[in-house]
Amino acid sequence: MPPPLGHDDSCLRAPLIPATPPLPPRATARLHPLPLLVGALFAAYYHLLVEPAPSYYQSLFLSLGSNDTAAAHLRALTVRPHLAGTEANALAADHVVSTLSSLSFPTRVTPYEVLLSYPVRRSLSLSAPGRDTTAFALVQDTYPGDPYAAASAEVVPTFLAYAASGSAAAEVVYANYGRTEDYAYLASRGVNVTGKVALARYGKVYRGDIVKNARDAGAAAAVIFTDPKDYTPGKAFPDGPWMPPTGVQVGSTFKGVGDPTTPMWASSEGCERVSVAEAMATDDMPGIPALPVSGRDGEEILRLVGGDVAPEDWQGGEGAPVYHLGPGPAVLNLSYTGNETLATIQNVISVIEGKEEPDRYVILGNHRDAWTFGAADPNSGTAALLELAERLSKLQTKGWRPRRTIILCNWDAEEYGLIGSTEWVEENRAMLTSRTVAYLNVDVGVSGSGLDASATPQLDELLKQASKKEGSKSR
Repeated sequence: MPPPLGHDDSCLRAPLIPATPPLPPRATARLHPLPLLVGALFAAYYHLLVEPAPSYYQSLFLSLGSNDTAAAHLRALTVRPHLAGTEANALAADHVVSTLSSLSFPTRVTPYEVLLSYPVRRSLSLSAPGRDTTAFALVQDTYPGDPYAAASAEVVPTFLAYAASGSAAAEVVYANYGRTEDYAYLASRGVNVTGKVALARYGKVYRGDIVKNARDAGAAAAVIFTDPKDYTPGKAFPDGPWMPPTGVQVGSTFKGVGDPTTPMWASSEGCERVSVAEAMATDDMPGIPALPVSGRDGEEILRLVGGDVAPEDWQGGEGAPVYHLGPGPAVLNLSYTGNETLATIQNVISVIEGKEEPDRYVILGNHRDAWTFGAADPNSGTAALLELAERLSKLQTKGWRPRRTIILCNWDAEEYGLIGSTEWVEENRAMLTSRTVAYLNVDVGVSGSGLDASATPQLDELLKQASKKEGSKSR
């Protein structure tokens, strides 16, 4: 159960913002009315005489700095893979802290102990009558001349976070995108999924739903592959931007948000928790073993699946084998052991105090942790956040102050299920509810050729105006 509301004092404290000291008592004196009148008129029109127009600061902001500083931050943040809870991610947090602290913004780290998931052992093999067994390497290949090949050895092996530990050896059923309607179609065709290994492809729905739907259909395990039809429509990396043949999408299968052991309350030091076993048994967890595989491995499995031919919209792209529904005769032997453990994550919070409404907050945020190097998602966003902070610091030296307080947030463990941001919000819920004006999030600052943004309806027009001003292609 969550702690009693009356015992949660943490949500009442303002983050990093010191209380404003009381003004000293004023001495009384007799003053001539003329100087008072002149002073009042000067005060009323001072902003017209001295303070630059907002457009001045906007133009100055755009002229300060260069993309070179953002690029330097991106290089520093992506020199090593930095999964949440690892030493490399703690070093990335140190870079964010040192950068923000150097700008004289009050900055602090807010740590939380949360349940994270890491792979211990994985294996997957394919067999069929009259055919030798194939053991999949479950490795993403580097390319010749890759300057990051050595650092790639630090990448955590491909896995699906929070997948249940266990083994299954059973015939394969192909389930398209693993949606509920896909399983309904299989049932209508008389294909029994119970006790089988469900093979589905990424796309259309969240991977956690893919595994959960397989579990609900009775599957003993699930395998998710990256179909080249959906993820390699052009030249593959390194010759182009698309997924290479051995590329694997890893990620979380947790359907909730925040620390699974502290649902609806913050995972602060000494807090109550549900047990790991209880957390893993909830309906938000996948409940069956599951693994992700590459497009090349997925197609190799499908070459040995028989049964009825799958519908046209279930098929792969050009050059792919014909996809069949199964079950069998292909058999997958899958084994997975995970380590669900409490680990320390670190949010970095920095504050620029407002001039006119210091108790009203505009919050800018993005996360730092990544499954591998995270160049686009999320560290192009982190680099942009740091560049933004540096330019705002330079504006302050020119006399600028924000109207409202700006809080810069660099979240941790987002990839596992928005964990860092959720814990901070749960810890400061009352304060944020009463004081927050807006939240802007930029995980992917640079990717592709256009602007892709979404917002609550109140910010629709602002997004349109900003995109027109910068001449971006937006959607």
